[in-house]
Amino acid sequence: MTNWRKKAVQSRSRSTEKALARAARELLDDKGFEQTRVDEVAQRAGTSVGGFYARFKGKSALLHLADIDFIDACLEAFDEAVPEDFDGDIFDLLRSYIRVMVFQFDKHRDSILQVLRHASEDESGEFRLRTTEFNNKIHGRMRKLLMLRKISIAHPDPEFAINMTLFMASAAAREAVLRNALHAYPVDISLEELIDVLVSSASLYLTIQQS
Repeated sequence: MTNWRKKAVQSRSRSTEKALARAARELLDDKGFEQTRVDEVAQRAGTSVGGFYARFKGKSALLHLADIDFIDACLEAFDEAVPEDFDGDIFDLLRSYIRVMVFQFDKHRDSILQVLRHASEDESGEFRLRTTEFNNKIHGRMRKLLMLRKISIAHPDPEFAINMTLFMASAAAREAVLRNALHAYPVDISLEELIDVLVSSASLYLTIQQS
């Protein structure tokens, strides 16, 4: 049982929930959680406040809806950039993966930070579960595609190297884009330059013989 939803989503109401999720994410981007009202989200989604509260337990549902919209957008972008039958070498594969991460983090940065800032501790489990499922899908496909190209991997343990590559690339992208962590060093870098650096680092780690 969730802490934010009153009932399971029925197939006939999925389009309404999708519209609410998009509206919630857009308004959190524009105004932040504290300034966003449920009636604004409902109006933008083309439904009523009563309809919202018939489905959800309170305003905190906006955070979950925004999170769902972000994850759906990322999955759609990843499916387009890195299909199951991806045709390209390791360098092309890493660039496609990292490019999706960097640009999706940047596009949805404000709403992601609002979720991280305002989600309550007793609801954090659902956010973590959603993120885990998301990462399992994306990283599972990347592991499979990279293992198909293991002839190009110089590390003596390709599986270990792939997992470390995915960890390092995703963590660096997240910290650089969401946290502006590079400013502390200080480094002034565009998104395209960041992608180039991360792709270069990841591909070198995989393809250069480890001493």
